[in-house]
Amino acid sequence: MNEPMRILSLGAGVQSTTLVLMMLHNEIKPANHVIFADTGWEPKRVYEHLKWLEGLIAQSTMKFHRVSNGNIRRDLMTPEKKRVASLPYHTLNSEGKRGMTRRQCTMEYKITPLTRKQRELAGIQPRKKYKEHLVTTIIGISSDEVERMRDASFAWMRNEYPLIDLGMSRTDCLEWCQEHKYPTPPRSACLGCPFKSRDEWRIVRDNEEDWNDVIEVDKHIRTEEFRKKTGLKSQLFLHKSAKPLDEADLRTPEEYGQFDLFNQECEGMCGL
Repeated sequence: MNEPMRILSLGAGVQSTTLVLMMLHNEIKPANHVIFADTGWEPKRVYEHLKWLEGLIAQSTMKFHRVSNGNIRRDLMTPEKKRVASLPYHTLNSEGKRGMTRRQCTMEYKITPLTRKQRELAGIQPRKKYKEHLVTTIIGISSDEVERMRDASFAWMRNEYPLIDLGMSRTDCLEWCQEHKYPTPPRSACLGCPFKSRDEWRIVRDNEEDWNDVIEVDKHIRTEEFRKKTGLKSQLFLHKSAKPLDEADLRTPEEYGQFDLFNQECEGMCGL
């Protein structure tokens, strides 16, 4: 019996980058293949980081693959495309009640193309069932997000979480990269991901090209054309405040008037 194929799911963020680098240092058993599922809407710095990683992988025994199931931004903005996987939009209905739509984008643009490529590499025929363990999917989930661990969806697949096994948190990953003189990996997420924090939106805002990009999409998802396309009646927003992105409050705590507790005396303002 052949050993199951080892495939690393690469998001090009902190945790999966650390896994690649640890494999190159032989601190973790290397994968046979590394797969990056490209949504087509990652920040420029992620694509630059990915190019650097790809160069390192090319010098190893691992094989790099980039797969795609379409460009999520283009699909959102194209009227002719009748169906588009939903982002987890923040919603505001006619009564002023907020909510959030279902997240379908991860399955459509990440999991589906990744699984398709795994099947291809393992020689798994369509619509055929396999009980033999053929593929081990290596996933970069760290100890501080253990709730994200899942069993594999197919009998022929097993999921492996090396960072969990090593007890490494996201901070530990950053420290490992720093100790080994590697650049700090970027956070990997679509440019207009509605799960972004205020800090992450400020990073996007600081790049004029990226900011104009997401502002355009944020306005588009509230057009009548897009509402008809999705069948959603509520207003849709990328920012959790349920306000247009260019009107959202992205101030830092210092700009709010709150003081840094490590450098200032507390004046009882923290709860405001």
